[in-house]
Amino acid sequence: MVLCADGSVKRLDCGGSVVGLFDNLQYQEDTVQMGKGDMLLAFSDGLTEPERQEVEFGEERLIELVRSHQILPLQDIAARALSAVRAWIGDGEQPDDITLMLARMV
Repeated sequence: MVLCADGSVKRLDCGGSVVGLFDNLQYQEDTVQMGKGDMLLAFSDGLTEPERQEVEFGEERLIELVRSHQILPLQDIAARALSAVRAWIGDGEQPDDITLMLARMV
């Protein structure tokens, strides 16, 4: 998804199946125009699907976290996001990998 500098969100819904799961798959392709200050958020479901009391961490919580810190350096935003997910999980076991990639248009 792209978190725009104006606070709006563009979801990147074009694509296909999970990357690397099946050989020789075709994926849809699309482009999105990013403006100054827009931020690309690419992440695995291990970041958004951890549950606490049957409630997922969720994409909206991730968006709000990034939005509230979007002026910080990307590595600081990533560290805060990972810390928030770990705090959400608490003493529970992380059920999946956690991957997060951030890029900002300057």
